[in-house]
Amino acid sequence: MQHYRYRIMPPGTAGVQFYLQVVFGFSVFIFLFFQHPSVSAQALSSGEEIFTQGKCVRCHTIGRGRFVGPDLLGVGERYSRDDLIRWARNPESLYAERKKKPINEGYPPMPPMNLSKADAERVADYLVEYTLPSDLSESGMITGQVRNITTQKPQEGQDVVLISYMGDRKEERHFAKSDSLGAFSFSSLRWDRSYEIMLFHQGVQYVSGKMVFLPGKDEIEVDLPVYDTASSDENVSLRSLNLIVYPDNGGASVNVTSLYVFENSGDTVFTGEQSGEDTKTLAFSIPEEAEDVTFSDSVTPDAAERRGEKLYSKLPFLPGMKRIALGYSLPLSQVRGKFQIGFDYEVADLGVFVRKTELGIRLERPGAVAEEIMIHDEAFLKYELSDLNPGSITVAVSNASFLGGSLSRYLPVILFFVFVAAGVVYFLYGRNRFSSMDSGK
Repeated sequence: MQHYRYRIMPPGTAGVQFYLQVVFGFSVFIFLFFQHPSVSAQALSSGEEIFTQGKCVRCHTIGRGRFVGPDLLGVGERYSRDDLIRWARNPESLYAERKKKPINEGYPPMPPMNLSKADAERVADYLVEYTLPSDLSESGMITGQVRNITTQKPQEGQDVVLISYMGDRKEERHFAKSDSLGAFSFSSLRWDRSYEIMLFHQGVQYVSGKMVFLPGKDEIEVDLPVYDTASSDENVSLRSLNLIVYPDNGGASVNVTSLYVFENSGDTVFTGEQSGEDTKTLAFSIPEEAEDVTFSDSVTPDAAERRGEKLYSKLPFLPGMKRIALGYSLPLSQVRGKFQIGFDYEVADLGVFVRKTELGIRLERPGAVAEEIMIHDEAFLKYELSDLNPGSITVAVSNASFLGGSLSRYLPVILFFVFVAAGVVYFLYGRNRFSSMDSGK
């Protein structure tokens, strides 16, 4: 059976952060889909919240022993408050001052946390004032429930695997099975580890985000939703598509980035077509001339396969939204002034953003009106279309501009061949002519 991997984030952990690198360095439009709030931007109200909801707990315990980083219980006795603030804001300054990195032997260097001064001060005060509770258990427990969202019933008899980590290294596996209420539990867990839950349901692999025991807490509760699968895409729709057409600096090619927002409005996982180990879910049209094709979705990068003028995602699609970035480069020498960008689904909203350059690239479509906008001091033509059937749009390149740009770019090569040709003509024609004149004399 073909297995898939999908991440589910249990309550109490940080949400999934989608860091999609939009190809060709064109990051201007990431804001259309992905926002990455920093810890400081979340308006956290206390040092404890910053410590537990940020990345601090991923490396440090307080009074529970060695972890990825040192135990921070009593850290105020080893460092001044100002030093603790510097640790939270710019640990490199401490490494440079003490000429040692890391300062604590046996631990990796601390990365910069990018906290504001106010947030760093709150964390420092929290660590200095922290008191270890007297009623903590000697070990931790993780409990939860597996619930089938498709049937709206607890998932009984579900095998659940708990994986412990020290840093990024897997340590141990613990096994449990859900009861008639879908409940499961893992006990006698070490404090100085992070944990991840994995399970399979109908061939789809669900993996929780890594969990750690928070300071003063000895239990983690997590709900794990699962779904039945379906091969039909009747509940899958393309809600919006934004196309960014961006010529490279040399003008020799055009980079195209497509930002998709799909929705699965059903209560089943769309698993697509399956033939043995081969799987196809979402389909994407790409020109035959496309080069440097990149694909990234919000779960697993590069989980796609190219077949001619199609690119197929191989990942299942759970209910909800899925964001995908697809990019490629088109050599202008091969597209001959026009190229098409295809889409395989009805699309409710289509936006096309074309950077204005001497190439004169524009959307060629009856009734399409462009609005000129400025983004980071660059001029773009913005087209907005709606309620489109599966098909394609045509993008045209001004031949005059293209030829002018090509001529200036290839002028040295052209002159070289002109001189070579002149030399050949002289050698073949001029030499024979002079030889004939000598013979006449």
